[in-house]
Amino acid sequence: MYTYLRRSLAVFTACILVLALTAGCAQKPAAEVPKEPAPGSDKPFAGKTLNVIYMAQAGYQPPVFEARIREFEEKTGAKVNLTFVKYDEQHEKIVTSAAAPTATYDVISLDLIWTAEFAEKGYVLPLDDRIAKDIKKDDIAPAIWSAFEYDGKTWAMPFLANFQLFFYNTEMMEKAGYKEPPKTLEELEEMMTTMKKKGIVKYPWSDSWNQKEGLVCEYVWLTGAYGGDTFDAQGKPVFNQGAGVKALETMVRWLDKGLADPNSLVQDEPMAKDAFISGNCAFNSNWTFQYGLMNDPANSKVVGKAKMGLLPVSKDVFKPGSYETASVSGFQGMAIMANTKEPDLAWELVKWMTAPEFQAQHLEEMPVWTSVQKDPATLAKDPVMDVKSKEIAAVHHRPKVANYPEVSSIMQKYIHLALEKKMAPQAALDQAVKEIEALK
Repeated sequence: MYTYLRRSLAVFTACILVLALTAGCAQKPAAEVPKEPAPGSDKPFAGKTLNVIYMAQAGYQPPVFEARIREFEEKTGAKVNLTFVKYDEQHEKIVTSAAAPTATYDVISLDLIWTAEFAEKGYVLPLDDRIAKDIKKDDIAPAIWSAFEYDGKTWAMPFLANFQLFFYNTEMMEKAGYKEPPKTLEELEEMMTTMKKKGIVKYPWSDSWNQKEGLVCEYVWLTGAYGGDTFDAQGKPVFNQGAGVKALETMVRWLDKGLADPNSLVQDEPMAKDAFISGNCAFNSNWTFQYGLMNDPANSKVVGKAKMGLLPVSKDVFKPGSYETASVSGFQGMAIMANTKEPDLAWELVKWMTAPEFQAQHLEEMPVWTSVQKDPATLAKDPVMDVKSKEIAAVHHRPKVANYPEVSSIMQKYIHLALEKKMAPQAALDQAVKEIEALK
């Protein structure tokens, strides 16, 4: 009997242990078991993370960009960490990310001036195979694609067809006795002189002439306005001749005559935009983003009093129908860092951010897609598409050279010294060319 009871107790105890262990397994928190997306899941990137850097300056404004990112998260299940920086901070942060074992940023906005450098140094991935598979390439103009091509490969997906345009205050013009915007630089200077003499505005022109990349952009379009380019087809600097000299002499003269606001020397593009939409100047040149902001009643004092048009050129080169304007390109692409751990997810995000339907919804920027540009719905919603189409056809480019950051730094330095009256324009440009040619 004793043996039987002992055996029964042992069996009972064993059962209790089994039940306890079973209960313990059932109570294990689900979070401890990693979940993979089920086959066929509509959110195949759930649990994955991307880091993106974008500029909070020209181009699609942060709220628009961020809203599109959040839609991508909802669609894919991925987490996207978004970092906004000023344009001038981007390059350094991207280079630092490229040097890290794991990318700080997986997807970047790539300025066309970085294409050669980033390609040569292996910072970004070539996208040709992915583009051939997923993108209707002939729906984007070759001139836009070429901005991101180097050594026979494509290094970024076109995102922003950014370029500069002319902005003018119609109310101030009418007070000065003018009904039409100037077609030539000489007409522009005459209008500004009249406005100043009549006391309509203290400084008719305000721009982004601080010692940053924006200064090079302003100088490039003004050189184009005199019929020239800053570099020749072989990448040799030629801006210390002819048109380049006239461009810098014009900038200095406008400052000397009090036509250009001296604050221009410390302003970037957003500050120049603020000067215009606050009604503190009559004219400026800026990127496409200014158009939408100047017509925003919540922030602008010039709603209904300002327009966007073609940048004027010198009367010596002006030819109706062939050379009526000149601008500077600031095309932006979206690129994938070579050291990303998530290249497939990164490409999905690039496609999402550059998609035609997104650009059709946000016509405050010039769409890169020809089909969107010519869509009757676009033309109905965008009353200045014809102006933008003419201007983008007249853009001048900064040089596509691998050492562009050093080239630009030299140009910024000596152009700014001339604007500060510390060097004569010709002497400043000669020295800049000498130092650029000495670069390795």
